[in-house]
Amino acid sequence: MFFSVVENKSMVNQSGKTGKQLKMTSYLAQEVRLARRHEEILSQRSVLLQQMETYLGDKKTKKTWQTQAADAAHKRNAALLNDIEAAEKKLQERVYLLPHPDTVKLETLPKHWDTIQMLTISFVF
Repeated sequence: MFFSVVENKSMVNQSGKTGKQLKMTSYLAQEVRLARRHEEILSQRSVLLQQMETYLGDKKTKKTWQTQAADAAHKRNAALLNDIEAAEKKLQERVYLLPHPDTVKLETLPKHWDTIQMLTISFVF
């Protein structure tokens, strides 16, 4: 740039702008750059906030689903436990209703011998 001194002793370039005007132009250009960068940052912030909201919503949904699954599993386990306890009770009642195995042997032994005797008699004759 070519500067010349004018009557009021301020610097003037070829386009006719003074030093103060050049400085103001420089500040204005810097302000424009900063404003653009500010807009970029706000845009990025908005995108990040949206992503965070989506993530937190997904996390909340997942937690709700896991809680429901755990509750359902707890109910199934409680029902299975009740079924097992009922079956155990029925088996214990059956054990008390059935005669002792030695008693069953003694009761079936004469029948067994009677059957053998009948078979033996029928083969002999």
